[in-house]
Amino acid sequence: MHLDALDALLKEFTGPKAYTVRRYDDLKQKRYCFECELLDVPDDSCLTAGDAFYNMRSCLDQLVWSLSGLTRANPPETTQFPIFNCPPCEDKDIERWNRQIAGVPPKAIEKIKSFQPYHRGKSYKAHPLWRLNALCNLDKHRRIPANGSEVLVTFPNMTRGDLLGLPAHGGAASGKNPLDLRVEAFDDRHIVSVPLADKGKLQLNPSISFKVNFGQGDARHPDKFTVCEDGKGLWDIYKFVADVVLPGFLRFFP
Repeated sequence: MHLDALDALLKEFTGPKAYTVRRYDDLKQKRYCFECELLDVPDDSCLTAGDAFYNMRSCLDQLVWSLSGLTRANPPETTQFPIFNCPPCEDKDIERWNRQIAGVPPKAIEKIKSFQPYHRGKSYKAHPLWRLNALCNLDKHRRIPANGSEVLVTFPNMTRGDLLGLPAHGGAASGKNPLDLRVEAFDDRHIVSVPLADKGKLQLNPSISFKVNFGQGDARHPDKFTVCEDGKGLWDIYKFVADVVLPGFLRFFP
């Protein structure tokens, strides 16, 4: 299955294959910097993710075509599984809805309606079918974009006490001289810095991990957010289609 293949590809994209590291003294700011730059996600991962989106979307469209075939010898080519953000009220939306479910039995149409994203109101973008449809529409016009996010860097020499001003042997936070740690996040890299006097906290090789997201937008910039899914999100969409949507229509077929 494509998602299994994608998981395998993403596991290969780890360690030095996924990022470069640079350490340097910023004498002007009097800080020691640790910079982690994320490399481009391999094309194979992007193409495999795109195939996974289309397979799931095509499965839904084939379902509606088969439902239409229950009442028509030759189902129209316009059939597809409708995915609407709001109930079709305007003439153009009603026409599009009717065109997509032409020939589908009335009870099956009611079932299709029950899975529409508009039932979630303003939260329709969180619906698995809206997310799937948005990813497919994005992939129609170009290779699906991918990027790394939510970088987790663990430094062996750094403790929670360094950040909170905790005494070395336990006790309440003193609030005195906590480590002046700064983190700057950019589209392609992250920079962690401390005062030059504390550079030893960042010098040992850290443990680095991050998520790979497919889609367009970034949760850190909600005003520009479109749709963005990591591997878990893709599996959630798949499970919704396979375990929730498709079984709901089994009773319509002999």
